[in-house]
Amino acid sequence: MPHTQLIDDLKRVVGPHGVVANPDALMTYDADGCVMDIGEPQVVVLPTTAEQVSGVVRLAARYGVPIVPRGAGTGLSGGATPITGGIVVSTARMDRILEVDTRNGRVLCQPGVINWELSNYLKPYGYQFAPDPSSQKACTVGGNIANNSGGPHCLKYGITASHVLGVELVLPDGQIIWTGEGAPALPGYDLTGIVTGSEGTIGLVTA
Repeated sequence: MPHTQLIDDLKRVVGPHGVVANPDALMTYDADGCVMDIGEPQVVVLPTTAEQVSGVVRLAARYGVPIVPRGAGTGLSGGATPITGGIVVSTARMDRILEVDTRNGRVLCQPGVINWELSNYLKPYGYQFAPDPSSQKACTVGGNIANNSGGPHCLKYGITASHVLGVELVLPDGQIIWTGEGAPALPGYDLTGIVTGSEGTIGLVTA
């Protein structure tokens, strides 16, 4: 694989400051909180929009390179470990809260928003994001969705899947879709429920 060409193409998608290729820096991304296995990624990208994620996915398909999505890397299942190398797509810079809809009890945010920070942001509105894993002060909403995370609050309020009404998802071909319309109990297949807990194997959550 023409590694330098891939990196150049990725820089055109996410910008030169959105690509990590230095071998020493790549060691930061060789495992998640599990640390049972490690794997060296060929390159790490830090997109800020769904369109950039889509562009990265399309490049990965063109070059035949695997993708590993990564939130904060606090997971204990090895899901963010690049066992076969490839491109690690970090959502760390996708950290914006886009909309608070108090009338309908909904919030729209990017996947890199920290769980604890989201709940603190919602306190003045009288709301919280109920899932509270032990890594709450470091883990991200995207990681919570990927792992269908739980915690003590979930005994009363339910796990992450109970609190996600829809996700913006980048599919393996780069297509961007929404799995729901922001309303609970819609007719048809529960695509949001399928994505929640799938650890990035179906697509990359971007909102």
